[in-house]
Amino acid sequence: MQRAIETALIDAGVSRETLPLLEGYVGLLDDWRQRMNLIGPREMDTIWERHVLDSAQMAGLTTAESRIVDIGSGAGFPGLVLACEAKTRGGDVTMVETTGKKCAFLQAVISELALPAKVVRSRIENAKAERVDFITARALAPLPKLLGYANPWMSKGATALFFKGERWQEELTDASDYWTLRHEAIPSRTSERGVILKIEEAHRV
Repeated sequence: MQRAIETALIDAGVSRETLPLLEGYVGLLDDWRQRMNLIGPREMDTIWERHVLDSAQMAGLTTAESRIVDIGSGAGFPGLVLACEAKTRGGDVTMVETTGKKCAFLQAVISELALPAKVVRSRIENAKAERVDFITARALAPLPKLLGYANPWMSKGATALFFKGERWQEELTDASDYWTLRHEAIPSRTSERGVILKIEEAHRV
């Protein structure tokens, strides 16, 4: 891990004790992606900046002992990054993913690194919504659809943290046709025009 990345991760809210876990995760991802095409080969060249650091921004927005559900977890961004942090400061992460090979990878990392996390293989709309503190998603769906996915957890008190790119304002406008939101747009540390949408309340219009 480059020193600049290490510093950026700590500035984003990641504890120093979490850094070896993140290195272990990235190493496992590199091993598995050669067999399973979890991410493209070129993406490994920028894995720390584009994926790990981007996901790690969540660490500074959640709290110690937080219970988190990550939907559409894919290769583990941000779910596994948050699980690495949860091992050092408490809390747990549930990752909801429908693709079998991705679930196998997520579970392998959890087992290898002894992370406080579990994998639920299910379509998001069929997953049981337990009470959690935060629900997260990254590169999953447009905001109106994403809110529909998240509503079962948000209706039980979860705060949503959604990564959004440069079109985030358009997505908010689209969502306003269906939802009344209490939200905050937090500037991304890794994307000049991107944000993390922190949504504390969402009510259908």
